[in-house]
Amino acid sequence: MTLAAKAATVGFGIDALINHASPRLRGKAIRTRAIGYTAALLLVPIAWRVLPGPRDPYPRALDLAVTLPLLADAAGNAFGIYERVRVDDAVHVANAAILAGVSGSLIAPHVDEPWQAALAGGAIAIAGETLWESMEYVAWRLGQDGMDLTYEDTMDDIIGTWIGAMVGALYILTRAPRRKSTRERRGWRGILGA
Repeated sequence: MTLAAKAATVGFGIDALINHASPRLRGKAIRTRAIGYTAALLLVPIAWRVLPGPRDPYPRALDLAVTLPLLADAAGNAFGIYERVRVDDAVHVANAAILAGVSGSLIAPHVDEPWQAALAGGAIAIAGETLWESMEYVAWRLGQDGMDLTYEDTMDDIIGTWIGAMVGALYILTRAPRRKSTRERRGWRGILGA
């Protein structure tokens, strides 16, 4: 399933690169998104190889969790779903939950208490959203049209991110072992359940 989701995301990315000037894709910074989709699909495989820690079986569930929001965004743009349904809100919730969970798991072996990792993971997700919304604003101010940016959209995105950040932080809070020595031994992969 993960391979199929990744292949579909890459396919939508190729479509975006080829058809970026079509009315359905115009004004969405779609070429930049297409490159971002492909790069983000490599995050889990690269992190699994380069980050320290025990080499457990490959984290298929984590890879799928990172891939699905990318696929939703790519398909949403390709099929014009964003204009009809608020898929964007679900994508912001999912991205924030994943970012909070993954960053919290990376931090957990290095802090004294699990709540510190959960709080830091949630804060990183919220900071990432702030950066994203700022980049959208700058793109809009520089003349990028078709993004349908409104105050309501921005607030919906921020609220969705807070919800996702809390979900990811709660995941870390409930999954990270209470004892630091156990967290150090299991590492970030063990906390993610991979």
